[in-house]
Amino acid sequence: MTILARLLMCFVLICLVSCHSYQHTVEQARVLKTCKLTCKSRLQQCQQACRNNCRNCTALANTEAAVHFNQYKRQQCVQGEIVALELKSYRDPLQCRKTTCECKADYGICVQSCQGKIRKRLQAVPAC
Repeated sequence: MTILARLLMCFVLICLVSCHSYQHTVEQARVLKTCKLTCKSRLQQCQQACRNNCRNCTALANTEAAVHFNQYKRQQCVQGEIVALELKSYRDPLQCRKTTCECKADYGICVQSCQGKIRKRLQAVPAC
């Protein structure tokens, strides 16, 4: 009788462990899927904000800086205050050299980080 009870106890224990392992695997898959969705949303934001072409990126950055500067000037004039900032204040000179303009590369690294491993290789820095 004790052998049968031990076998039954072992069987129940194995079933419980296997269920826990399955739940852990399902949880990991859910976390991985959520992480990849986050990476996709970052990719879309990056593609809207940056252009991989240096000329286009620079032109877009200059246009956005001019728009924001004109808004600032209008606001200051309406409030009757002095215009203290210049156009350069609204332009980030390194914006088009940041790695965030490498949208596809950033997406690849993000997906790799979701899996826990980031593969690296030497590569020349793009000159803008």
